[in-house]
Amino acid sequence: TTTDVIQRSLELSSKHGVWNHIMGFFGFPGERYQDAKFSIQFLEDNREHVHSIGFGTFDLGRHNPVAKHPEKFGLTYYKNPEWDLALDYYYTVKDGLSIEDAERVFQEFEENHYEGWDLRIFVREYVFLYVAHYGTNKLPALQFKPAVTNPLKKMASV
Repeated sequence: TTTDVIQRSLELSSKHGVWNHIMGFFGFPGERYQDAKFSIQFLEDNREHVHSIGFGTFDLGRHNPVAKHPEKFGLTYYKNPEWDLALDYYYTVKDGLSIEDAERVFQEFEENHYEGWDLRIFVREYVFLYVAHYGTNKLPALQFKPAVTNPLKKMASV
C-alpha cells in the first residue's frame, strides 16, 4: 500500500460519509525521526478526510511477532522474570527511535496536532452513533476547540 492509495481511500470514503478514524503509533523498531515526521505531515495534509485519531507509542508485547524474532527487527529486549505478569518488555534498538525518542515524538504530536481531532466525547465508539443518527461525517459540534489557545505557543511567537 502506498500513501497515494491511502490518500485516495480517505478522500473517497470521506466523500461518501464514512467517519475516518486513524490509529497509529510512533517508534516501531527501525522507524526514524524523519519517518515519524512524514507520517505526521501525511495526517495533517489529509485532515479534511481524517475525522479522529488515536495515537501512542510502540509496545513490545510478550507475544508480539517482533518479540519472537528480535534480531529481524534489530532490537534487544529485556525479558521479564517468569513471576512478572507484565505483558510488555523494555527494549533497545540498533537503529531508529528509542523508546524515549518515540515518547518525545508522541508528546510533540499531542501538543501540536490539528485541534479538530480532539473530540468532546470520551468513548470514540460513540462517534458512530452520531454518524448514524445525523447521516453524515460532518459533525463539527463533536470537535473540541479550546477557547484559550496554548499560552506557551503564544509566548514562543513573541
